[in-house]
Amino acid sequence: MGVKRGDIIGLTGRNVPEWLIANFGVQMAGGCPLCLPYQEREDQITKLLNSVESVKMLIMDPGVEGRNCHISEYVVDKGNGKVECKSIPALENVILFYPNERMSSAYTVAELCSRHLDLELPRIDPEDVGFVSLSSGSSGLPKAIPSSHHALVVIAWHCYSLLLRQPGEDILYNDRPFSWVAGYPAWEMAACGTRVTLTNTLHSSSMVDAVKTATNLITKEKAIKAFLVPSMLELAMKRKIHLKIKKAVTSGVVVHASLLECIDKICDELQVLYGMTEMGYLGSRVFTSDDKARVQYMLLGVRPSPWVEVKITDDHGHLQPVGQRGNILIRSKTRFTGYLNHDLPPQTEDLLLKSGWFYPKDGGYVSENGLLFVEGRLQEMIQVFGRKMYPFEIENVINAKSNVIAAIVLPIKDMETGDHVPSAAIIYQPQNEDSMESMQDYLRKEFNITEENQLLECLYVPQVIVGFKTFPALANGKLDHEAIRKTMQRKLTKEQICRLSFQ
Repeated sequence: MGVKRGDIIGLTGRNVPEWLIANFGVQMAGGCPLCLPYQEREDQITKLLNSVESVKMLIMDPGVEGRNCHISEYVVDKGNGKVECKSIPALENVILFYPNERMSSAYTVAELCSRHLDLELPRIDPEDVGFVSLSSGSSGLPKAIPSSHHALVVIAWHCYSLLLRQPGEDILYNDRPFSWVAGYPAWEMAACGTRVTLTNTLHSSSMVDAVKTATNLITKEKAIKAFLVPSMLELAMKRKIHLKIKKAVTSGVVVHASLLECIDKICDELQVLYGMTEMGYLGSRVFTSDDKARVQYMLLGVRPSPWVEVKITDDHGHLQPVGQRGNILIRSKTRFTGYLNHDLPPQTEDLLLKSGWFYPKDGGYVSENGLLFVEGRLQEMIQVFGRKMYPFEIENVINAKSNVIAAIVLPIKDMETGDHVPSAAIIYQPQNEDSMESMQDYLRKEFNITEENQLLECLYVPQVIVGFKTFPALANGKLDHEAIRKTMQRKLTKEQICRLSFQ
């Protein structure tokens, strides 16, 4: 199909064998897969392909009963998979994972695998780009992050060293999409273990359904460990969904200490990872039942990996003392040099190229015993009267309420003062919702707000509270904060619209 060294090939699909065949086939030909979310909107796919530029081919999963063919129909104007589309000028071919009558003329992965071609594959340079992954896109168009073949091997080794239990005998449940760094088959390649996955984790009708499906698969396949996001573990505990496993592995920007309650109830051990698409896995810590009484913080900290350096700075780039909050900077052997479709801020780019330090816009601190505590995204901070705090402090209190399934606290701008005050999106237990006034009274009591410290109400008590049945998710499985903001903006009263804005 004419894939040559350096070509970028779009790849989108479920966790099926055709995805793996296409991914490794493109890499062996010298090309580079651009991993796109499955069932993304046509306009978003178009923006992504054009933002990266020179994407000459799209290999895609038509989906169950061809439900995903709308994307290919949107861009394909000619037969035999040939493309002539003004909206994506560089695109030349579309290949399907398997035949579908809506695109009967397109080539398929199975068809290409059956061909015998007398070709000599190119010798791969370890420093060639071998994989392009995407950031979550929670704040706009996802950022395209290139990784070399060498970097993929390093990531695989890191996965092996962090998650290994018994070489060749491990069974890991991980339903994250192959296209996402947390779901890319690096661990399986390095550890030679067995992975149990879901074809499409987004197929579930609700988070409860997703947890039950995962639980059934973990039990049926006798998985030793499972990668489960914090919200799934919290929901399993609150709904008392039966799940028992040796080790639960979880990851997130912020991991609350309340998650330790899953030890002995759900797992024997809880492993917390910290990482990012740009630089891979950066830190880890394993907790057991003995740690429940020892943990003194509201969050769970991680120990930076041996291949990682961490420092905390103030807004001027000066080092902060131990225990002092600030900006997290990371330097790793897994080098990140920039995005394919976004420009780094000049100061960040200069720092990265000069010294290798990357500024991910996370905030936190380092404790006296060398643990890194990640408190949240800096752009999500609550800021009132010059005081700053992270949303998790309010989220912890809301989530402690027995009728709450999950809560997200987001800053909303007070147009009169310029402060960023808290707002809350909450999923309640069915038929057990609180009124906004009732939840606000609960928070005033929990934060001990009285007539003597009334100004603290602006900092700790959300002025806007919106109930959700479920939180919208991005195609990679992360919560869509932008969609949550837009929904909350629409729910503002006329009075609130005059003085509050998520924009």
